[in-house]
Amino acid sequence: MRPITTWPDLLHPGDATDFFSRRPFPPFAAQAGGYSAGNALWLAELCRLVYRHDAEEDSPPPQPTRTSFLAQAGLRQRCFFDSSETDTQAMLVEPAGAQTFAVLAFRGTEQHIKDFLSDLEVGRPPLGSAAIDVHEGFKEAIDSVWPRIEAELAKLACPLFYTGHSLGAALATLAAARHAPQAVYTFGSPLVGNEAFVSSLRGVRVYRVVDDTDAVTLVPPELLGYRHVGELQRLTAPSVRLSLNPLVWFRLLTAPPQPLADHAPINYVDRLVV
Repeated sequence: MRPITTWPDLLHPGDATDFFSRRPFPPFAAQAGGYSAGNALWLAELCRLVYRHDAEEDSPPPQPTRTSFLAQAGLRQRCFFDSSETDTQAMLVEPAGAQTFAVLAFRGTEQHIKDFLSDLEVGRPPLGSAAIDVHEGFKEAIDSVWPRIEAELAKLACPLFYTGHSLGAALATLAAARHAPQAVYTFGSPLVGNEAFVSSLRGVRVYRVVDDTDAVTLVPPELLGYRHVGELQRLTAPSVRLSLNPLVWFRLLTAPPQPLADHAPINYVDRLVV
């Protein structure tokens, strides 16, 4: 039977303590512009890890720290970006040795009212608009951290990757429209903008990873003029085997329904085929 996704897996992914230890990680392919399943695995785990708070947000920070998990994986945090205005966060990480690549990972939705407002502030739907139009809440969120991010990116001289899960995926996509990286990997991304926005990113490699029936990838609806960005890479959830164990049934009945469970960052990490 497949592992049962819990509500904490979905709502509090940063509370985990098993980062980079659930499965083997291949070397990161810093020069890969095309889709790399190995790179997708690294970036999915960084998307999960960026949910974990560290000294920038909590005093004292949860133990083990996000910084220590990065160190175990041979990485270091170059910079952390945080906007109290919109509750938007991202981290810029690189190898602890030579600067052979860098990753900008945006945090997704936390259980915070400002995150919910960013998700819900759609603005005027882009239905029928010929000009570039994007989700208003996502735009306000990226605007709140972009000046600092842009200044740090200007200092880099290595392949750069963007990534994010959920709201973070939307922010990574918007970032790519402002400063094109080598590649963008999004996980469980909502729809971000209209067809004109999608067209503006045709020269950027965007890989949109979707876990089976992930419900977040269906909003805002295409009916309102929104379109997805990037090359789809779909994951498949393991099949469920019946069990006579009443404890298993209780856990299944109290777990998130599959369209929500498939959005949990841990399932993106576990279901990528490398």
